[in-house]
Parts: sequence; structure tokens; C-alpha cells
Amino acid sequence: MRFQLLGPVEVRDDANRVVELSACKMRTVLAVLLLARNRVVSDGHIAEMLWGDQPPATAAAQIQTYVSRLRQRLGPSVPIIRQLPGYLLQIQPERLDLAEFERFAARGREEAENGRWTEAAMSLRAALAMWRMPCLTGVTEPLSAAQRPPLEEARMSVLEDRIEADLALGRPAELVPELAGLVTAHPLRERLRGQLMQALASSGRQADALTSYQGYRQLLADELGIGPGPELRDLHQHILQAHPVPETRSGETQPKLGAWLPPDLADFTGREAELERILDLLRPADTPHGRRVGCVVAGMAGVGKSALAMHAAHRLREEYPDGQVYVEAGERSSEDLLGDLLAALEGSVAVVPDGLDERVRRYRAVLVDRRVLVVLDNVADEQQIRPLLPDTPRCGALVTSRTRLAAIEGVPMVDLGVLDPGSALRFLAKIIGPARVDAEPEAARDIVRYCGGLPLAVRIAGGRLVAKPHWRLAVLAERLRLPDRRLDELRQADLEVRGAIERTLLGVDEESLSAFYVLGGIDAPGFSVDTAASALGLPVASAHDLVENLLDARLLEVNCSPDGVRYHFHELVRVVARDSVPLIPSARVPTA
Repeated sequence: MRFQLLGPVEVRDDANRVVELSACKMRTVLAVLLLARNRVVSDGHIAEMLWGDQPPATAAAQIQTYVSRLRQRLGPSVPIIRQLPGYLLQIQPERLDLAEFERFAARGREEAENGRWTEAAMSLRAALAMWRMPCLTGVTEPLSAAQRPPLEEARMSVLEDRIEADLALGRPAELVPELAGLVTAHPLRERLRGQLMQALASSGRQADALTSYQGYRQLLADELGIGPGPELRDLHQHILQAHPVPETRSGETQPKLGAWLPPDLADFTGREAELERILDLLRPADTPHGRRVGCVVAGMAGVGKSALAMHAAHRLREEYPDGQVYVEAGERSSEDLLGDLLAALEGSVAVVPDGLDERVRRYRAVLVDRRVLVVLDNVADEQQIRPLLPDTPRCGALVTSRTRLAAIEGVPMVDLGVLDPGSALRFLAKIIGPARVDAEPEAARDIVRYCGGLPLAVRIAGGRLVAKPHWRLAVLAERLRLPDRRLDELRQADLEVRGAIERTLLGVDEESLSAFYVLGGIDAPGFSVDTAASALGLPVASAHDLVENLLDARLLEVNCSPDGVRYHFHELVRVVARDSVPLIPSARVPTA
């Protein structure tokens, strides 16, 4: 078995199947024992992590119950021993993702100390790949509050070490977008600030490096009443002496921002029609008045929305000479996202005002005389991003979302479907090389078919074949053949089809979620609303609402024909739904 703390607390058996631990407190007890690393944990500490400073009178009995259930789930190969004053869980370190993270990190730091920067960067990346953010998900608040901050600090320290290795390897320009985002997210981390300054200066952007320093110095003075540390002051002096800052004269135009985008994918394939549509929609107007320039790229999890958006954004760099900025929206507030955008546009968090209204006013003022492309990735809903859309036709907004953002005025939508078989095959060939595809064309076609044309699935399958050059394609095709193990195979490092689909489920209301599990059990390639109503035991109108909710969330697809409207699941989404059907006792699973 393998135990995971650096993400959702999870146990996987030797076949990579998730061991069901449905109760939060059971996961908490397991996490407490795992964090102890083969040491005894007292009943008192377990109780504190479960209930805080107010444990119930029955705490000891409840802990015993949770331990008993864990023993049943884990089996005899993972002993939990009663050893006063508490319990001891014994596992080999290599079975715990946290131990593997620390092992890779220690090796990377040793390699860095010896000047072996290439090996250090690889080891530190391997350490970071153990994480599936955020850590300790699904446990009680007392445990999360006590243990998540030190774990997150350890991850940030390793991330800074990895960036140091990449800087030593001479990759400053590649690191600037990543470092800019990290500094915005962690404005008081001095080492990150110094790394950003170093990357900017080494890329010929000395003025930007000095501006970043001044913003940080002002931030420290305003918030903490202190100044930068000696190492950062020395770096500032070095940049200042080597490249004097030109005097600022009134009337100068604002400096160009540059491209603050994630890197384009070297193996981007297909999507020619969609790409041309996006490029046409995002070409800015030549007059100060006219239509809003923008585009929403929508589609199901893993369909390649972000990849297409980044590819288009890089193609549009000449159209937006004053820069391109990127933020990942997720579940963050409009105010928070505007803070990131303003910090990127103005080069400092110190100039970002408080409050949504003030930030909107400042944002519009900053953009008024610029040609800037704003990329808003993984947007949750219309309300979240409406304040972020530029209101000048000389700026553009490129938005990605899993939901149909139909209520954004004047912003057309490009609906992204899965790849057709030919495009999926070309994508696989670009990842693993055409020779391997040509040598086993039938197996290659089987692989992309089992992936359902989903780009994320094809990328993971290709990545696994790259990592296993001794595998014939037929080996992976056979491993993907059985639906009940397909999602376990479509996982590599921090990429996972199951996780991408399950993240979509987090945004679905409880009634629609129950409908998702029930409808996933319908034994037919498609179904009507009447069939859904029968399966759910609901009136047709109520079933229709739930089905449409799932369609809007991209958990269902729809086909329209003269015979009527029929809904169906993407095959990989259906596997997620069917994995959980046994947990829904009221599920009625008819055929269509």
C-alpha cells in the first residue's frame, strides 16, 4: 500500500486502487499516525487533532473505534499497534509520499552543494511532483491548522531550491513568469524576490529588477516597519552599480510589461479551426471605441482549454505590444484576482489599493492607454470575472472555463470538444515519436480510443510511454483495455484524469451530484430525459433540470437529431460515476 498526505489524505493498494476512507475523523487518525513516522502517538494528541481543546467524554472509545475501522481497511500488512500511551503505525518510508518528498529534496540539495545543478534540478522537481495541492485535504481543522503550514513551508523551500538550480543552469528568462506569479502570491518571501530580481537582471531587464526591489522595500516599510535583508540589499547594489537606472522624466510612456505567460507547449497539436477563431476574436480594434475584445474557451476537464489558450496568447504577442498577463482564477475572489493583475501591470504590490471598487477603478485606469492581453484561466463563473474584463477595445481578455459562461456580455464562446481520432493519433506521435506509432499502428489507435480523444489522457499515456521506452505500445493498450482500471493507468506525476474530473464534481450541488452517480449506471451509450427521470425516480421536469445542470458542468454531453435529444457521458467520466455507484444505495440502474 501507498499512503498520501501531500494532497487529499488517501491510501492506494498495490493495484493503485483507492482504499475507501469515507469518514473525516478516520482520515485524521490515519494522518496523525503517519505524520509520527513509526513513533507512538498518545491518545491525548490524537484527541486534540480530532476535536481541538474540547474532546468529548467518549474520546477514548471513539478513537478505538476509528483505529478498529482503519485496521479493517488496511489489513494485516499495515499493523496499527496499541502501545501505551497511544498507538503506533508501522510502514516502510518509501510507502509514504511525504518521506519520498523529503528523500528527493535531500538528494537535490546535496547535488546542489556539489555543483551538480542538472541533477539537483531533476531531484528537486521529483520532490515537488509528490505534491497534489493542497496537502492534508479531508482532515479535521485542528490537524490542518497544526500541520499544513510547516508542510507548505517545506514545499516552498524546496521550490526555491529548484529555482536556484534553474538559475544556475542559465534559464533566467524562462523563470521570470513563474517567479512573478510566485512573488505576487508570496510577496514577503525575500528569497523569491531576490530570485526574481536575479532572473530579470540576467535577462537584460535591469530596470524591472530594480523596480521590483523598490516595491518590496516599500511593502516591508508599510506592513512591517523594516527593510530588506543584507543579501537582497547586496543584490540590489550589484544590479544598480552594473546597470545604472535612467532618470524618469515626466511625459514618458509606460514601460512595456512583456509576456507574463506560462510557456507554450512544444508539442501542441491540432485545433487549427478553433485557434483561428480565437485569433480572429482577439485581434484588438484600432480605435478607442468599439466592441469588447474577448473570447471564452470552454470545455470539459482535460480537454486542453488552457493549452489552447496559452498557444493562442503566445501567437498574439505582437498584437498586444504592451504585454500579456496571466492569472489562474479557480475559486478566488474578484478582488484577489485584481490584486494579482494590478501587481503584474504596475510591477509592485505596494501600489495595489484595498477594496474591489478601488481596484476596478485603478485597473481600468492602468489599461486605458495600453494594448494588453489578459488571460484568465480556469474561471468559475461570470460574476467572478466580470470586473476583470478590460473595457477598452485595445485590450483583450482570453478566458478558459469548464462551464458555459454565456452571460458575459459581448464575449463569444469557443466550445472545445475532444480530439478526433486522427488528431489524437498525431498528438500521441508528437509526444512519443512517429516511429513508435508507425511500428504499432493498431495499438496506437487503441490507446487514443481508450483515452476517448481527451488530450489530458493522451498526454499522460504518451508520457508513460516516454518514461517506459522498453514498453511496446501494445502493453499500455492492454493495461487501458479494462474500464475499471483505466483511470488508475491514466496517471503520471501530478497529472491525473480522475483528479481533473473529480475537481469538476466539487462545484456541483448535492442533488446534481447524486444524479451524476445514478445516471452513470445507465447501461446504454445514451439516454433521454424520460430515461433519466425513471432512473432518478423524479418527474420529467425535475430530472431535466438535473441533467441540464450536469451538461452545464461538462459532466454530460448532448446529441441532437431528428429523433430527439439524447445525453451521454464521455467514457472516462462514466468510469468516475460508476466507481461510486455502490455508495448510492438508492441508485436505480435501468437500461435505456
